[in-house]
Amino acid sequence: MKKSVVALSFLAVLSQSHAVVANDDISISGFGSLVGGTVLDGDGYWARLPEAAGQYDTGVDFQTESRLGVQARYKATKELSITGQMMVRGINDFEPELEWFYATYSITPDLSANIGRMRLPVYHYSDYMDVGIAYPWLRVPSDAYSLAVTNYHGVSLQYNYDWDIGTTAFKIYAGQQDTDPNKLITTIEQYKTEQLYDQNGQFIGVRDVRTTKDYEDMKGVVVDTTIDWFNLRLSYLEGKENFTFYAEGDYPSTPLFGGVWADTQFIDISASIDYENLFFIAEWNDYDTIYKSWFTSVAYRMGKWTPYVFYSAFEGTLTFLGDPNKLDDEYSSVGLGLRYNISPRTALKIEVTDFSDKGDAPVFIDENRDGDTDATAFAVSLDFSF
Repeated sequence: MKKSVVALSFLAVLSQSHAVVANDDISISGFGSLVGGTVLDGDGYWARLPEAAGQYDTGVDFQTESRLGVQARYKATKELSITGQMMVRGINDFEPELEWFYATYSITPDLSANIGRMRLPVYHYSDYMDVGIAYPWLRVPSDAYSLAVTNYHGVSLQYNYDWDIGTTAFKIYAGQQDTDPNKLITTIEQYKTEQLYDQNGQFIGVRDVRTTKDYEDMKGVVVDTTIDWFNLRLSYLEGKENFTFYAEGDYPSTPLFGGVWADTQFIDISASIDYENLFFIAEWNDYDTIYKSWFTSVAYRMGKWTPYVFYSAFEGTLTFLGDPNKLDDEYSSVGLGLRYNISPRTALKIEVTDFSDKGDAPVFIDENRDGDTDATAFAVSLDFSF
């Protein structure tokens, strides 16, 4: 309720800001994606996106991935600015939420400091993974974008260095983030171990378990270098995390397990080429003792059309659910899609994704209770910015 009040207040400020915009004190921008999808083969398909978005089972769904974002930036002085970003997501029943709220102080033209609630900059597309118009695919290849936290509260310092043949952006940051519930992990656990069936063996839903995940002492660094058409990005994050699992009806007093702080680290490396009409990227990450994931993609621009293909993979490290020689979570996706630029700020995309589940644990709806949740899905999106 408090989040909704804050977000609605933010919208009210935006609605009254037209006079301020005329004085160049406030700039307003936004973006959105209207996404619809369906399952062509299999019991269901879940892209495992943040907030547990990207779930498709029967019929055509236009809610789970659709989203709208509005960002306002107030320039208090030449050096100081304040930024807020509000999001509404279909997976959250389009409830408004203030996702970012931070202040930026420009120490020099190349050195700036931020403080507040910001996007956690662990991935190549972290800052704009919600902005569908900014990349060729219908969604970021989600097998490789599975970290259970996307924002953090803290501080960051960024320095941009121009060294003649290229540029490098150095960022260091620190902070913390609590997620209660952690919607992504909760949904993963529900389909992994808590699926329910009737007396005829038909899937009827999942148990109402709950997970929380808290992060503290987060410290990270990003080095992002661009030389003409080539980009190399390195990201490292370390800190402490506390995962807690509550069985149905036990929250908040009696966790089934967890509640212990543990050291953790996350490493991400990406390399990309954007040369004339060709775009190529490969990204790999390692989440300490939890998982490894990666993706690679090629896209080719032909006027307003951009066909693309990608391959992504996820490999967990746990083996306690079934065969000790087989991982609980191991899956991959092959995607083939097409983007059409309606205008510079609007694009239509279609994508077919073939999902292969190689692990012991089900990833989504498992009608046959065999742990096999292979699926083929089709989706279409209208992405825009303003």
